Amino acid sequence: MSSAAAAIAAEQVILRALEEAVSRIARKAAEGKRLSDKEVSVLMMSTMMRRLEDFRGYMDGRLNSFDRRLEDLKAYMDKRLDDFDRRMDDLKAYVDKGFSDLRGYVDRRFDDLKGYVDGRLNDLKAYVDGRFDAVEKRMEGLERRMDAVEGRLNVVHNEVSSIKTDIIKIMRELLDRAYGERRA
Repeated sequence: MSSAAAAIAAEQVILRALEEAVSRIARKAAEGKRLSDKEVSVLMMSTMMRRLEDFRGYMDGRLNSFDRRLEDLKAYMDKRLDDFDRRMDDLKAYVDKGFSDLRGYVDRRFDDLKGYVDGRLNDLKAYVDGRFDAVEKRMEGLERRMDAVEGRLNVVHNEVSSIKTDIIKIMRELLDRAYGERRA
């Protein structure tokens, strides 16, 4: 038997003995006999024990009420904490969705911007390539014209040289006629 069980059993035995003693003393007092100091002490002890039992009952009631209030408070706090956890989970989900949506939006915007910049760069490349092609064609045209001019210059040069040679011959002949006759 444990010491707590032994203490409860001893208390019950003492209470039963006290009740029997009080009932004998009460019969003696009812018969009008005089009570001894011990009997008066036992009656006082019985009264004190009843008051202690009443106080114990009162305290048990208060403790039970306090326990119920603590249980109610614990249930309330558990409910509030569960509500807080749910709200924090909702907030986390909201923030995660917001970040996900923002990331998707930024990615789409960057893709759009990349497409726009790529298109503009392709347009610029096509424009520059077109300009280079035009300049190259122009240079080819100029080259052909320069070749034609050079060919004409060669023809003119040859003609001028031929004319020059003819003029020199004519001048010699004229000089020879004019001065050659005098020299003779």
